[in-house]
Amino acid sequence: MSSDSANTLRSPLKRARGSGSAKEGVNTFLAERVSAVALVPLTLWFVFSVARLPILSYGAVRQWLQSPSVAVALVLFLAVLFYH
Repeated sequence: MSSDSANTLRSPLKRARGSGSAKEGVNTFLAERVSAVALVPLTLWFVFSVARLPILSYGAVRQWLQSPSVAVALVLFLAVLFYH
């Protein structure tokens, strides 16, 4: 098949853009899978951390959030959650 006949099988939009149907789909698929895998331990951490709080009062949660490691993990959890 010559290149001229291959070009006639393409739609005008395909020729104008120069990209096929599989140019961005793989990246989106992989990003969803990576964020899903990252959410598993982050969700487990969040659930068990909140469950370990003695009481769910404003003061107890505020004190829990003042820890730098908790704050970083919570920001990471929320960022991955909203991205996913």
